[in-house]
Amino acid sequence: MFEFSKLACGNPSRPPLIFLHGFLGSKEDWEDMFPFFEKRFFCIAYDLPGHGSTPYSDDILSALKNEIQNTFQTKPALIGYSLGGRVALQLQEYASALVVLSAHPGLECKKEKEQRRKVDERWSEKLLSLPFEVFFAKWYEQPIFQTLRQNLPLLQFLVKRRMKQNPQDLARVLRQMSLANQPNITQFLVPALFIYGEEDLKYRELYCRLPKTVAVRSIKNGGHIIHLENAQECAEEIFIWLGEINANT
Repeated sequence: MFEFSKLACGNPSRPPLIFLHGFLGSKEDWEDMFPFFEKRFFCIAYDLPGHGSTPYSDDILSALKNEIQNTFQTKPALIGYSLGGRVALQLQEYASALVVLSAHPGLECKKEKEQRRKVDERWSEKLLSLPFEVFFAKWYEQPIFQTLRQNLPLLQFLVKRRMKQNPQDLARVLRQMSLANQPNITQFLVPALFIYGEEDLKYRELYCRLPKTVAVRSIKNGGHIIHLENAQECAEEIFIWLGEINANT
């Protein structure tokens, strides 16, 4: 049976929250947010397959679906950043609610998907060919990480943590979970909250086009990697929203 590495806190009898990190990340990325939830919820952060201490899987979505179905008696709320948010969107039928941080709901046309596939293939090749520290330097040069580059202590801390990953597994994850392979998610089966950093102009514009049926929140003092740049405000927004939807059910 496939085994996930995970962190857990809180009372298992409380409503479950699952936290899913982004590409290159790990379960520890959520540690600063746990204290906001552990009294009211049972919190579980997973290393996604091919990350941290969880082995690679040829079917990441199925592995996580099976984990949810075999572990929880009630449907959990899924909270995901970037890649983790895209995973959550594709598993919404197994969730009670979705919280999506800086994650793309899906590309609309074939041309966009083909362009994205080529981009992700180039990054996969860099993972396999470049020294790991050189890959990270190039990865975080991307415009979307502008605010993170301005926070040098956080950037250095994250790179040091991410250096423990396996580049071969990460390259396989990137190919399997490319945005080019994701359906365009336009319908939501459960309550959904989308969160972006106010300085992340790409996702601010993207989330303006979301259906009116979902909630959208902006977080101050941060950009794309908002759950690490401003963990407190992210957690507070999520906690308030979860309380609102629970009050309405």
